[in-house]
Amino acid sequence: MSEHDSNRRNAPGAALGRTLIIANPVAQSGAGKRIAGQLQRFLALYHHDSASFELVYTEHMGHAVELAEAARGYDSVLALGGDGVVHEVANGIMRIGAEHRPALGVVPVGSGNDFARTLGLDDYGGKDFARLLTCERISLDVGRVTYIPATGNEGAEPQGCGQAGQHCTPNPAESSPAPIPSDILPAGEITGTANDTVTEYFVQTLSFGLDAAVAIGTVDLRATVALTGAPLYLMSGAGVFLRSFKSYPARVSIDGGAAQELCTFLMAIQLGPTYGSGFLICPEADPTDGRFDLCYASGKATRAHALALLLRAKNGHHLSSPLIHTATARHLELAFERDDYPIQADGERIRARSMTVDLLPGELTVLRPL
Repeated sequence: MSEHDSNRRNAPGAALGRTLIIANPVAQSGAGKRIAGQLQRFLALYHHDSASFELVYTEHMGHAVELAEAARGYDSVLALGGDGVVHEVANGIMRIGAEHRPALGVVPVGSGNDFARTLGLDDYGGKDFARLLTCERISLDVGRVTYIPATGNEGAEPQGCGQAGQHCTPNPAESSPAPIPSDILPAGEITGTANDTVTEYFVQTLSFGLDAAVAIGTVDLRATVALTGAPLYLMSGAGVFLRSFKSYPARVSIDGGAAQELCTFLMAIQLGPTYGSGFLICPEADPTDGRFDLCYASGKATRAHALALLLRAKNGHHLSSPLIHTATARHLELAFERDDYPIQADGERIRARSMTVDLLPGELTVLRPL
């Protein structure tokens, strides 16, 4: 190797290569645009023949998916914003053939930043950009969810079992929950044309129930309150528990096993350990171990008990509760009693009556600062 080639490989920024920065300008009440400008000026110092940087701003929901999908030929794509823009960028990258996919990098400027937390990153806030110049490339697992979007009952109040766990129990010796009506598709039995079916990817979390309702509720709250992070999620949670405390009947099959009829007030399917801005719902979850970590709550619970359980999840202390059940999986099939259940993937809402969830081991290359 010539001295010129050696210097080029070791030059600052060479780890990123040709890089597209996709920034959400309104992230964190407009801080996204300011920090994106700072990052662009910082990286301009390291523009050379082995590293170049281009900045684009998102203009509407779903725009980051389109921009990332068009990034074939780039070495890296940096998602600047919260978990929502990371989710969209990851989905765009996953639409590119594996041999041409750029690596995903994260500049966390959001209210949750759970995927960044899994990578060991703090909120940049315009600081510590130099860490981007010395990254290692690692392979992370990705979740794939396949479903037909729901079209009915979207304006209705989500229905469940009344008070959470009122008619539900994980103990077969006790009374069983009422069966899901037979007109609901068996879990995972996705019908319809190819144009009907949606495939979506997630990098941190997929959940349904009260926890998903809390995550979805933060979207509206961000526009009206000056809160971010855990305080925002707690405020959303207080509203959800006051207005719509209930359980959600579902049929669940894990890794091809017999379907179980559950009435659960939350179920999380995790690649990383946290959701909701640092709540340790699955403390042992590892996006490199080739499996999902599952946590669900089932059984009789009062509103106060369930709220206390959620608060204990901040530090992972909820796992000692007899209401909490855990498992690992690579494939799940889910069917819901109604099509208006709160369901979220990386904080973004999904509307579906049934879905299949698959783990894709090591499918996404991610930049992790050293």
